[in-house]
Formats: sequence, C-alpha cells, structure tokens
Amino acid sequence: MHTLERLSEYRFTASQLSRFRQLGEFRGRQRQTIRLQAEVLDTLRQITLLESVEYGNSLERITASREMIRKLVQQDAKPTTPNERQLAGYRDLLDIVIDPPEHTNLSTGLIRQLHAQLYSHFPHEGGRWKATNKVIVERDKEGNRKGILYRTVPASGTPAAMESTVALYHNSLSKGIEPLLVVSCAVLDFLCIHPFSDGNARIARLLANLMLSLNGYEVCRYISLERIFSEDEEAYLTALQQSVKGWHEGTHNPMPWINFFLISVSKAYEELEARVEGLRERGSRAPKSKLISIAIEECKGPFSVADICLELPNVSRELIKKVIQQMRKNGDLKAFGKGRGAHWQKVG
Repeated sequence: MHTLERLSEYRFTASQLSRFRQLGEFRGRQRQTIRLQAEVLDTLRQITLLESVEYGNSLERITASREMIRKLVQQDAKPTTPNERQLAGYRDLLDIVIDPPEHTNLSTGLIRQLHAQLYSHFPHEGGRWKATNKVIVERDKEGNRKGILYRTVPASGTPAAMESTVALYHNSLSKGIEPLLVVSCAVLDFLCIHPFSDGNARIARLLANLMLSLNGYEVCRYISLERIFSEDEEAYLTALQQSVKGWHEGTHNPMPWINFFLISVSKAYEELEARVEGLRERGSRAPKSKLISIAIEECKGPFSVADICLELPNVSRELIKKVIQQMRKNGDLKAFGKGRGAHWQKVG
C-alpha cells in the first residue's frame, strides 16, 4: 500500500509542523546563505561530492581508501576493483541529482536511467526492473538474521508499482502538499517496492537528493545528505525498519522515517549555514597554507594526509604534505606510522 496514497490520513504533531516551518525558512534564505565567491562554493561542492561518494556507499559496506575515493571523484584514476566501479558509478550520478539539468522531471524512465548509470562501470547492464521476487531480511546489530522484515512487491508487479509511485508523487505535489512530506514518503515507497535486483538503497538516497533539488531544497549541493544519514546509521536503519513493517497490508507507520528524514535535512541546513559562516571568518582569499593549518587545528584526533585532502579538495596534496612536515619540524605534530599509512596528531 503506497504511503503516498494515504497522505490525507496522517496527522502531525506540533513538533513536526514546527520542523516543516523551520525547513521552509531555511529554503527561504538559502540564496542569501550561499551568496559567496565561486571559489568558496566550489570548495563546498567538492567536499560534498567526496563525502556523498564515501558515505553513500559505505552504508552498504562498499568502501575504498579515502585517497582512492578522492582520485575517483576528481577522475584522477580509473576504477579497477568491483568496489571502485561501484563508487565511480555513484560519482557519475551526483552532478545529475544534486544539480539536475533544466526541465528534469521524475519518471520511471529517469529512475531506470539512474540505475543504469550506477552500474555503467560493470559489463552487465543496469536499469532493468528485478526479474525475481525478493524478501528483505531483518538482522540484529551483529548481522545475525532475525527473520523476514518484509516482502517486496513481486517482480511481475514492479513496473506498475513504479508507475503508480511516480504518478502519486506528481499528483501530490500538484495538490500543494508539502514537498518534504511527499519526498520522504516517495523514498519510503521506493524502498518497499524494491524495484531492482541490487542497488536499491543507493538509488533511494540519490532520488532523495534529486527530489529535494527539484523542489527547491538546494542544500544537497553543498552538504552531503548521505553523510548526515551515516553519522547516525543506527537511527537511520531503525527508522526505516519501523516504517516498512506492514507496508503491503497498508498498516505501516511512516512517521519514524518521516521524522528522521526531516531532522536530517534540518541538520544539513544548519551545517550549511555554519560552514558558510566559518568560511567567511577564514576569508575566502586566505592563503591555502593557512587553510591547511586551520583544518589541522580542527582535527579532534589522529588524521592522515588523505583526511585533509578530503576536507580541502581544492588544495594540492603536495602543499598539504609540505605544511604537515613544517608543523612537525616546529614540534606541533607527531607522526604514527610511515608512508601512505602514516597518521598525525597534534602535540599538547
């Protein structure tokens, strides 16, 4: 039973209504928030790309070193391993979903195109609806199977279910229903349909970025929603597990997921405003060596050169290493390990 079919039945608390208003205020002032020099916005954008690729895939245990992720994002290396090919496919999609071309509109064709692009670095073709029925298994914190969480829409019914989801999404928006509610419920319905044989969770997160962008919430261009989800992974998974139960019988409760989604978007906007203010305080024309020193000062524990590269993607690795070595000579840093595995920590 589509969540989007039942929007008129849901009742919201004062806290939820306040969250909707707060997010409307964030959207209202986002243009003023990001009215910065192009170099500053590009820095935010590059950081977001790196974090979205890393965390959007690590939630599915698809990982690589931060240095390799940086190279893949900046297209300084070609993917060779299965994980790297998955990461590269995700990177290829981010520009499309966080800054969609003019006249982009959600459709089943676009969703299949996104899935095909996600798997474009593999010999087999993506973009096809699943051919076999699937069940989603519920597991405990140790990864042990507890039972069946829910059964997805049968393969034979997937095309119709996806057409219905897209139609309900557009119909809800045309009725003036709050876009954030429509987006969060569309994501939940997509996950319950589970239309592809693989990659559904990652496509769902990419669709969340896309639908937010299409509805005027541009925060995902400058703050990684995937990282926000990952930072509270247990709450993210719990909210989804609570909300998918009973979906096919129409007895599910979407509120845990809706609440988590709204809180996550709010966190992204709060962080955007804080980051912009921080960049203003640093000064957009601050020497890059100074920016490196500031980034190191903000590290709360051991860090690697790759960590600083991730924080400052527009600064060369060579300059970062040079500043670190100078700080070491000055007695401000001490090293752990050697070579690419080396980590550094502030002294005192």
